[in-house]
Amino acid sequence: MLRRSFAAGLSLFAAFPLSVFAQSDAEKKFDLIIIDIGVAGLSTAVSAAQSGVKNTLLIDKAAFVGGHSALSGGSVNAVDPEVQMKQGIKDSPELWFRQIMEAGEFQSDPILVNTLVNNAHSTLHWLREIGIPFDDQVFEAWGGKFQRAHSAGQKRNGMTYVRIMNQKARSLGVKVRLRTEAVSLLENNGQVIGVRVKTREGKLEDLQAKDIVIATGGFTANVPMRLKYDERLDASLFTTANPTGRGFDGSTGDGILLAEKTGAQTVDMEAIQLIPLRGGRLLNYVGGDIFVDSSGKRFVDESKGVKAIGEAYLNLPDRVFWVITDSQSQKSLDLDAKLLSGTVRMADSVAEMAKKMHVSPKVLQETLDRYNKFAELGEDKDFGKKIFTQKIDKPPFYFGREQFDIHYSCGGLKINKKCQVIGKESKPIPNLYAVGEVTGGIHGRDRLGGDSLISCFVFGKIAGEEIAKKQKDLK
Repeated sequence: MLRRSFAAGLSLFAAFPLSVFAQSDAEKKFDLIIIDIGVAGLSTAVSAAQSGVKNTLLIDKAAFVGGHSALSGGSVNAVDPEVQMKQGIKDSPELWFRQIMEAGEFQSDPILVNTLVNNAHSTLHWLREIGIPFDDQVFEAWGGKFQRAHSAGQKRNGMTYVRIMNQKARSLGVKVRLRTEAVSLLENNGQVIGVRVKTREGKLEDLQAKDIVIATGGFTANVPMRLKYDERLDASLFTTANPTGRGFDGSTGDGILLAEKTGAQTVDMEAIQLIPLRGGRLLNYVGGDIFVDSSGKRFVDESKGVKAIGEAYLNLPDRVFWVITDSQSQKSLDLDAKLLSGTVRMADSVAEMAKKMHVSPKVLQETLDRYNKFAELGEDKDFGKKIFTQKIDKPPFYFGREQFDIHYSCGGLKINKKCQVIGKESKPIPNLYAVGEVTGGIHGRDRLGGDSLISCFVFGKIAGEEIAKKQKDLK
């Protein structure tokens, strides 16, 4: 999932009618309160309302709806035989299940993964019925491992999803309060009965509800919390939602911290995903570029997955690495923009490139010569790379510094397949649910590209249905 800077999120105000932001602070009791308004929270709200929940409130500490979802490129994985077969693609929930388990290093909860892969197709149809105009073409999301990703064909698909689902929720009578921060969960005899909030006026207010859903996203923007689980993820690293560090990123782990105070369990908290998005990398395939450190030497097998390359990057003493390709490779569409901004530069010789990189020409030439020899042999004796599409020896050379930003927290609150938050003695905490990036267990140690949003949609839909069923049974 590609996220853009906070500046992109400001256009949300122009995307929604003013009625979307209407707020009524008079009510204190609700059937359902959902904390945070990304696609996970909106999916829950729409599903619950469609299933019979009458009085739902969505709250968000931000002044706008959407969260990280609105900044997403919007790849949505789902096995869809009718669409995929038209492109000659054979897929199955079983294949997807195996790929998720492998990517997560077999740390994922198989029950949750099974729930995801077997409900994605019906959820996709549900989203189409709501009005999301998914294309008839599928593709392989970056890091997705297979052609099963869907999108609405827009530059900012995430914003499209948020806008359409928010309008649907409002049409179903769902209420919204913005600039309303959840401070703590209210409990009585071991049951969650509501949430204490700080209003936009700064006052504390207790809101009661039969059920509470936490949909607050991850903790990628909470530096102390990151450091608790990985001491390398310090403040020098920014997030993909706020790559300059000067904007707003609401993923500060609020929901996890709230639930932990009620005894909630967490899983996979150390599994934090980094990705390189905005530097010198120009290729969307493996085999046509090399990565070198600040001395001009290779430090990793470039065909490794993002997680392995990220680990190698974090272990570089100065966290500096360059991406180099040449005139033979097939560049991505952002080449001109990166050349214009100076993110990527060109050189007519290795010596010229080395000078601009401030590395030894001799070392850089030796690095390229050794790599090109490996490319001829089809065997990398230094790092074990096996995928080569070319040598890198035809000027002009294209090069630029790359960097990793923190993108996604795979870990979070432990849930079951009904989206109930698991507490002490591995039992559900009564009336407390969680959906989206705030949860753990689905992705294990690493997440496939395209699996984030569909997880929000699938489990949001399930949570809404389960809450409606429970409330009907209690009447």
